[in-house]
Amino acid sequence: MTELKGFRTPQQDRSRQSFERVLEAATELLGEKGYEQLTLAEVSQRAGVSTGSIYGRVRGKEDLLDAVQVHILERVERQQTELLDAIRAERLPFDALVVQMVTALGEFLRAQANLLRPLMARAPSNPTVATLGKRSFHKLKRGWADTLLDHRAEIGHPRPEHAVDACFSLAYAAFARYLGLGSAADVAGEGDWDELGRDLGEMSVLFLRYRMTP
Repeated sequence: MTELKGFRTPQQDRSRQSFERVLEAATELLGEKGYEQLTLAEVSQRAGVSTGSIYGRVRGKEDLLDAVQVHILERVERQQTELLDAIRAERLPFDALVVQMVTALGEFLRAQANLLRPLMARAPSNPTVATLGKRSFHKLKRGWADTLLDHRAEIGHPRPEHAVDACFSLAYAAFARYLGLGSAADVAGEGDWDELGRDLGEMSVLFLRYRMTP
């Protein structure tokens, strides 16, 4: 795990396993209740460890949440890699691949939304977590772009890298807005989710296929 202030890394296997249960319990409660309602007592009860053992690793709730956020982001990165590998393995025709990439991005964000919201809310006040979040975002963006640029010959836009980047940015922003991630909480849930995914997929195909004429 990334080193954090206020966190003492367990050295023994038993201690690591115990704290892993704490992280998993806190992750579940964060998704269910949000940050404000999460308490160390509930984490302790769900993880089956004493509150004292938690304080043996962190100074308090804020430090535990830092460790939880790192835990979540590291897991998200692994899942991102698995998702992209699975899509590549399907060997879809280009148009179908684009649509699949867009809709898979939306479903991936929706599955993580309850955990991403509190992370994004705390990022401005936590440089370590903000840095890890940006790294995770750019890794997803790079993997997404590389998957489509493997089919560069089928992209009609004169600037393939720019076109792929624009499609990702538009899709990510639209899905994030719908899900209320970041600063978009006040407009969450507007419109139809399935229709949004279809429209973004079709727009991306047309934009990537588009060939400008002099």
